[in-house]
Amino acid sequence: MNSTTDPSSNVTLINVTEQETFNTSSSELPVGYYGNTRVLLWRVIPPILITVGTIGNTTSMFVLLRRKKMTSTALFLFALALSDTLTLFCGPLNGWVIYTWDLDIRLLSNTMCNST
Repeated sequence: MNSTTDPSSNVTLINVTEQETFNTSSSELPVGYYGNTRVLLWRVIPPILITVGTIGNTTSMFVLLRRKKMTSTALFLFALALSDTLTLFCGPLNGWVIYTWDLDIRLLSNTMCNST
């Protein structure tokens, strides 16, 4: 029997979309081409988005509150800026904590689990 029909031999998988092969008998399978890049982006991009978004939304809220007469449009934009800020702290912040410290804050308490 040759090595391709012998069931006791190592199985070699060939990925036709990417030019790489790996053995299934090894304990460590490759993460993927973008595996490390995904983790790096999750560690860098969310703090930038949270910082810029919070500064921009806070500035918008202060500008809208300075008006003496609050119109319905200004009230809507104020509510939008507030909800955007809360969304920034619920979504990207949670993902950033998971990828940076490998800690899921939703599992720390029942209150945190129910709030997110």
